[in-house]
Amino acid sequence: MPKKHHGAWYIVASAAGFATLGILIKSAFAGGANITTILAGRFLIAGLFLVVYLKARGIPFRVDRRTAISLTLMGAIGYGGMSMLFANAIHYLPASLTAMLLYTYPALVTVLALLVGDERFNPAKGIALVVCTVGLVLLLGASFEGVRLEGVLSALGAASIYSCYIIIGNRILKNLDPMVTSLWVCTTAGLAFLLYGLATGELIYSMSPSGWLSILGIAMLPTLIGVIGFFAGLRLIGATNASIISMLEPLITVVLSALLLGERITPLQGFGGAVLLFGGLVLQLWGHEARHETVTEV
Repeated sequence: MPKKHHGAWYIVASAAGFATLGILIKSAFAGGANITTILAGRFLIAGLFLVVYLKARGIPFRVDRRTAISLTLMGAIGYGGMSMLFANAIHYLPASLTAMLLYTYPALVTVLALLVGDERFNPAKGIALVVCTVGLVLLLGASFEGVRLEGVLSALGAASIYSCYIIIGNRILKNLDPMVTSLWVCTTAGLAFLLYGLATGELIYSMSPSGWLSILGIAMLPTLIGVIGFFAGLRLIGATNASIISMLEPLITVVLSALLLGERITPLQGFGGAVLLFGGLVLQLWGHEARHETVTEV
């Protein structure tokens, strides 16, 4: 199987992992957790799992100082900051509008990748981006009622930080194992939330078993599978293509919500999902030939 197909499937697996996040967060909230506890537990448990796995496989996870600084910033500020801003946006905006604003990041990644010279643009990428965006709007059917500026700024801030996170990751992943990268990102993000929770007294220790199990599930599915799959695909297909394929995540979320929570899929959502898949197909068939080689240093 060509590398571009391997990379695409890694990103699809990542999107499927991330798609469980909303459902598991709802379950964790119902079990007595708050957002700081969820995020600290999510990243620290994932980091611990990766340490055990890498040690068992004899894979060294030490990196040079420059790479360590880059990965620490990616985790504590990049992924951690994006997660916090996204959670804040949920408090002020409808979930569908929050998701739509976050998913401005594929367009931002495309522009940034062109500006820094990591990738070249071709018509297929532009068509796929437009088609996937239209499908996303139809799928989510965002409501603009009760919109607050704080929420809009938080969601757009999350998209901006995540875009920079992806571009930086695309530049340092060439010679790094995706699991080593994931270990550094998860551990530094987890430590940041742990220190924040300890400083503010926001950590919650008395939760129901369902709350703890939900946090464990968040560490396994949207974190380990989501983050590792994304990094593995990113170094094979590049930042722009990885970001566009990741737009499948809301579609998978809608399908899982229908299967697990009994939520209804409307005909318009079904059509939007079909449009989204078509955009991904356009990208996969014609959107790869214009990629530059990923550079190895930042």
